[in-house]
This record gives sequence, C-alpha cells and structure tokens, in this order.
Amino acid sequence: MNILITGGTGFIGTHLIKALSNQYKIHILVPQNLDFTVPEYVSVFEFSENIRELHQYINENQIEGIIHLATLYVAQHQAEQIKDIILSNVYLGTAILESIKNTQVKWFINTGTYWQNFKSDNKVYCPANLYAASKQAFIDMAAFYTETSSLRFVTLKLSDTFGKGDTRRKLFNIFKEAADTKEPLLMSKGEQYLDILYIDDIISGFTHLINLLEQDKELLNEYVLVAQQRYNLKEIAGIFEKVSGKKLQIVWGGRPYREREIMCPWQKGTPLPGWKAKLSLEDGIKKFLTP
Repeated sequence: MNILITGGTGFIGTHLIKALSNQYKIHILVPQNLDFTVPEYVSVFEFSENIRELHQYINENQIEGIIHLATLYVAQHQAEQIKDIILSNVYLGTAILESIKNTQVKWFINTGTYWQNFKSDNKVYCPANLYAASKQAFIDMAAFYTETSSLRFVTLKLSDTFGKGDTRRKLFNIFKEAADTKEPLLMSKGEQYLDILYIDDIISGFTHLINLLEQDKELLNEYVLVAQQRYNLKEIAGIFEKVSGKKLQIVWGGRPYREREIMCPWQKGTPLPGWKAKLSLEDGIKKFLTP
C-alpha cells in the first residue's frame, strides 16, 4: 500500500516514516527548492502548486492514504505572516484534497491541535490564535470534499509533543539548555496545565488510526491523543529536575502569560478508541535525556 505524507521532513514526520516504512511504501510531498534529506526508500514529490501534476502522481503511484502533518505554527502572528499561515494551513491541504478527486485514495488523516479549543470545558470550536483558526478553516474546506465523495477524513488533534532529536525550541530543549548553562530562565507563573506526549506515543496513535481505517471501522471525524496525566508547568519543571538531577534557575513570574494562554488543555475531545499513552512524563524525559 502506498501512503503520501506531508510534513515528512519534520520531527513527527521523520519518526512516522521510520515506523511505517516496513509495512507501507512511503511517499512525501515537499515544497519546491526545500533543502532536506530523507532515506533512499522514500519517494519524493516536489509540489509546485500544480494540482494536475499532483493528481497524476497520486494516480500513477496508486496512493491510497494521505497523512497531512505539514503546518506553519505561529503562536502570536504578525500581519506579514498571515499569507504564509493560510498558504500552509489552508491552501496546501485543500489543493491535496482537490488532487485526489477521482483517484484510489481511500482515507485522509489530518493533524489538528488542542489550540482549536481555547475553552477547555466546551466542545464548541474556539480558536486560541490565528494558527488554530487556520487549522479549523481547512477542516471546513474538507467538508465539501467528504460530502461529495467516499473519502474518509479523520482529524487527530495533538497537544504538546517532545522527544529525542527534536530540534524545535520546545519546552524540554529550553530546560536542557538552561540546566547545562545554569543561566536564569524567565518563565510565567507556571500555573498552566500541559498535555505532553513523547514522540513514541504520538507515532503509535497515528499507526493505530491507520489500522482502524484499513479495517473499515466506523469512526468519528475527530479524535484526540491524551497523555497519561496532565501537570502544570511548575510540576513539569520539578519532574525534569528530578530525572536530570540538575537544578533549573527558573524565575517564576519573570515573564507574563501569552495572550490567550491556554491554562487547561481541552477536556471535551474524544480519545482515539483502543489507544492509550504508554509512557509517563517521567519515562519520556528519561528517554529524551539519554545520550
């Protein structure tokens, strides 16, 4: 079976390709002129925004599944970033949906975000920022394609992710750098709760959803991946110190909360059936710190 992945050169994408490559033939879609390296067993399509060319590639390579990971994340956007946010988070996915009309593609896994639900105790869509709004806009665009075809479209919403080899400037990379340098780290008051999953659990969530789709299981349009336990930022810092054996020089309250800071991750999402996170936060940090 042939699967096409967007965002295949990113942190989650590279791990997912490795996990799926023993069972599936993997293709990735990348923008033109992107400097990247992928394993030789991965086929690459450089998307020039020519939808007909993409349609032809999907047909000729008998693509049956799409996993859409590509995204442009901007926590607090500037005016000049709006166009790129829409191109990355709305246009690209819509172009792919248009290209798979009248092809053998059976299913499409979309990646969503908890940020689409700012109000943690409410099922109703409420974007925390423009990034989240753009992710929802793509889902709304996709409704037209699912209404007019037999395509199965499922969104898997993620919260925070981390893992070994992650080059993004995320929480645990910041903690690790601060622990090594012993420099003061200005942070908010640390009262916000986070739902953080290690990369292994993220990948198992995607592979489990693929299996459900391949088994033609009856599914909802949207699921969430949930950590074993949620901790606030201060508690997470304490767990990191315990596992690493290093003290963090954190100045709590040294910076304000972001505008529309999510103090409690969304609680009304439907967990992916048959899947549970295997790694505790402590075990994930141990793997992250292992040389």
